[in-house]
Amino acid sequence: MSFEEKSLVSSIDFNNVPENRVTMIVGKGQIVYWQGSNVTVYEIDDEGQEQTRKLVDMRNGQGVVPDGVKLYITKGKVKEEF
Repeated sequence: MSFEEKSLVSSIDFNNVPENRVTMIVGKGQIVYWQGSNVTVYEIDDEGQEQTRKLVDMRNGQGVVPDGVKLYITKGKVKEEF
């Protein structure tokens, strides 16, 4: 299954979230929100090979992280909801 990034919902509150340095998120079906971050997605393709893609134009966003997907997030702020 692949990761589908979406625009960040404006109602997400990051006020009490500490600044992120580096976070690796392993997919468990949780929703992840990020603000002002650099995000790299690690996914397994249809042939079982790991593929990497950087979300260059999406420093603010969100998405459901399915099993088999990892997000490497630097800087900004990150929230997870299970």
